[in-house]
Amino acid sequence: MKRRAVILALATALGTLVAAGPLVAPVYAQRAARHTSTSVTIIIIRDYIGPDDFQQVPRTYRFPSTQTYARGQEEIRTNPNIRAALQKRRIPARNVNGVQTAFNGGKIVYVK
Repeated sequence: MKRRAVILALATALGTLVAAGPLVAPVYAQRAARHTSTSVTIIIIRDYIGPDDFQQVPRTYRFPSTQTYARGQEEIRTNPNIRAALQKRRIPARNVNGVQTAFNGGKIVYVK
């Protein structure tokens, strides 16, 4: 008799969890989407001038073309996370040579 009661209680609990699963998943997805933000890394180019650090900053951003500079400025205008990171460090937007997207979706901002 006890064994049947335990099995019945476990089956009921499992059935409740399975039925509630589809209801819990969208709420979790909304929370995850709300808390994810693009990470922003700011690299100041003048800090990487030694021979060992030469490869740290790509040539494209050390000596930016007008197109690279314009794309970087456009990225600053459209991305509030980058603007906030620049304001936090008191870096004027005109000093940004370019913005690169990292493999994890974050942004790398190269500043002169």
